[in-house]
Amino acid sequence: MENIGILGGTFDPFHLGHLSVLEAAVEEACCDRIILLPAKVSPFKIERRITEDIHRVAMLSCVAKMYDNVEVSTIEIDGPEISYTYNTMKEIQRKKPPDKLHFIMGSDSLLTLESWYKGRELLKEFSFILAPRPGYNYSETKKTKMYLEKKYGTEIKVLNNKLRNISSTEIKDAIKCGKEINHLVPTEVAVYINEHRLYL
Repeated sequence: MENIGILGGTFDPFHLGHLSVLEAAVEEACCDRIILLPAKVSPFKIERRITEDIHRVAMLSCVAKMYDNVEVSTIEIDGPEISYTYNTMKEIQRKKPPDKLHFIMGSDSLLTLESWYKGRELLKEFSFILAPRPGYNYSETKKTKMYLEKKYGTEIKVLNNKLRNISSTEIKDAIKCGKEINHLVPTEVAVYINEHRLYL
């Protein structure tokens, strides 16, 4: 049996903030394997343009090649409609029945987790790894963590990952201005972006 961390997101692009969470999940939460899960994005529900799925997946594949224990799942992208976290986790669980799944999420998401689609079931059936973000409220996060653990019997591990205040907008703006982005994204991702002239 393996401990598997599920790290989802738009990943447009994957940056060093994501990488710090990935590495902390392995080192601190003892995840044997990390699954990178690019989200399916509806063009009717967003105001900003999202890079094509093929490029987002390819950038994640560049990251996965850097590690022996990281893989990419296109389960949400390949689905017919927008996926809910609970349904996605159940589908991954079906494919990896002996393993224990941990959903990796930002500290801000924890505050609303109970109200998510089948949030109660999600809390009862899976474990969570919490990645603090810059500016997060420590006391409020701790209070919510204790409340959810007591009510649902779930396990919530809080990481001590290096807080990197990086945004996709910052990266895209830098590219448009012709600036270097190696201090914002993994080298392999920077190379891919440059080769395919993304975000120009």
